[in-house]
Amino acid sequence: MCNLSQGIEEKRIVIGEARTIMRMYNNGFTTEQIATATDKNIEDVEAIINGKGPVLA
Repeated sequence: MCNLSQGIEEKRIVIGEARTIMRMYNNGFTTEQIATATDKNIEDVEAIINGKGPVLA
């Protein structure tokens, strides 16, 4: 895979993760539950929820 394709794929994954985190948050999950389910730390989850992310893995 070329570098451009790889970058696009990585960005797609990050955006998908951010959407999943927001969907979980909007459905009442706590930041701790979201962090556990997505294997991210709480600070990254909070950054995404507060509109300061998505945070790259």
